[in-house]
Amino acid sequence: MKNTMVLVRTDDFQKAMVALADLVRYGGMKIRGEPRIVPPALSDWAFEKVVGEKPKKRYSAHVVAQIDLPPAKAIGRLREIHPPAHIIVIPPQSKVHGELLRLWGTLEKLKGFHQPKEIRRESKDEEE
Repeated sequence: MKNTMVLVRTDDFQKAMVALADLVRYGGMKIRGEPRIVPPALSDWAFEKVVGEKPKKRYSAHVVAQIDLPPAKAIGRLREIHPPAHIIVIPPQSKVHGELLRLWGTLEKLKGFHQPKEIRRESKDEEE
């Protein structure tokens, strides 16, 4: 099974790491493998393909990570937690996902990111 991806767009890599940690801590997601740094042009292209419009704001830090949830569930969790970054969910069957996966080995690893411990999830998810 292919993993869903998230594209994190923010002002600096420290904020990107906080946003990824929030996905794990408060969103109950697991980051698979190591997040990668994405060139701004590739990030803008991915944004445009997934969202359907050109990005309105310029960011200087762009990171992509693979997560362990299906796209719909990931989007729902993102709406609940409001991380300190602009995050786009990239579904596994999309052209963007295929392109990012193809380039994965060439993208620089995000140094300094460590998977935090999961601390808070409502029990409603256990029922699903």
